[in-house]
Amino acid sequence: MADTDYPASWYAATRDSSPDRASLSGRIEADVAVVGGGFAGLHTARLLAMRGRQVALIERRRIGWGASGRNGGFVSAGFAARSGALIDRLGIDHARKLYAQSQRGVAIVRTAMDELGRPDIRMGSGKLTVSRTDQGAGFADRTRALAERLGASFEPWETDRVRAVIATPRYHQAIHDPQSFHLHPLNFALALAHDIERRGGKLYERSDASGLQRQGAVWRLRTAGGEITARHVVLAGNADLGHVHRRIAGAVLPVATYVAVTAKIGARLADFIRWTGAISDTRRAGDYYRIVNGDRLLWGGRITTDTREPSRLREMMRRDILAVYPALGDVRIEYAWPGIMGYAPHMMPQVGKIEPGLWVCSAFGGHGVAQTAAGADALAAAIAGEDDRYKLFQPFGTGWAGGPLGRIATQLVYWKLQASDWWDETRRAKNAETLRT
Repeated sequence: MADTDYPASWYAATRDSSPDRASLSGRIEADVAVVGGGFAGLHTARLLAMRGRQVALIERRRIGWGASGRNGGFVSAGFAARSGALIDRLGIDHARKLYAQSQRGVAIVRTAMDELGRPDIRMGSGKLTVSRTDQGAGFADRTRALAERLGASFEPWETDRVRAVIATPRYHQAIHDPQSFHLHPLNFALALAHDIERRGGKLYERSDASGLQRQGAVWRLRTAGGEITARHVVLAGNADLGHVHRRIAGAVLPVATYVAVTAKIGARLADFIRWTGAISDTRRAGDYYRIVNGDRLLWGGRITTDTREPSRLREMMRRDILAVYPALGDVRIEYAWPGIMGYAPHMMPQVGKIEPGLWVCSAFGGHGVAQTAAGADALAAAIAGEDDRYKLFQPFGTGWAGGPLGRIATQLVYWKLQASDWWDETRRAKNAETLRT
């Protein structure tokens, strides 16, 4: 694979045609320069172009090449940090405003598909977040109370209702969010890019940012072949920003997750999954999946700070599927690929002002597609002088993620959480068996 080709995936195999854009050459001027051609950068550029700003975006490979074009494609409100933890840390008013901003992100994505004239990019509606342990008699009341506190649309489903649409004894109760949906992420990224150009924005591929310097009231963003002069610069990359801003690059850890798509399973898939929306479980490194192309299963899961692709990735993903749906039996994996996402140890996005005219919109690993739009929306409003909603993210900051030691610490945390999940499931299963006998 050439460095600028799209990595092999089901998304790449089913992507729309798109132009091979030129790299940045010579000197240009813009109101805003954006570093990164993933969702954070694309939404920021598009929302500013819609406000009449002249935008120039550089991407070191191809538009949507990284995690934005390879992820699960889930669009839902909330953040990777659990809502209860955010309420405890920030108070209900602040947590509620953050949740509302994530809901705004969902609305931006939904509206964008309509404005782009691409309803086909949307592949299904609704999301179930399922529990692999019985949550007890108070689950429904707790869920409704949290939804009311946040101003959320999610609702509790009891076990019988879950198993009526998902035929596996692995799952118990679920939280249903009817406002969630799922999409083809790479095609959405390509459609956003096309719309930015239609609105007068400039996009440059194969243009790795090599330096950034403030000069008076403007910033000079350099690549090997050119330079952009702009009053504002938005850093929308992840841990690959070292040449531009080492501190921001050091605030994000590269973390790998994996996605696979099966061969066509046929009508028997409906014997196990009669739900056309997205599904994820509540474990920290849990499974997330959905039906695509009618009778294929797109399955994601696992988290590791080791970003090397496992040699037996397809078999590993097949085992994960069969652990939940063993009766699928001879299911074959047709595509399997890793995605490297940017992860902040505080499990929240990094959205805000670094210094006058320099902004960050990063660390969206584990959050979903909507949160990139939510962060971009807050920054675009600030750059346009409309409001300061970006300050909602201020408490989380861009502190150093620990470098190699941070990766080790993060992996140990994940292993501990996975062990806790396993022990909790095992203990509750034994207790249930004891009660039956």
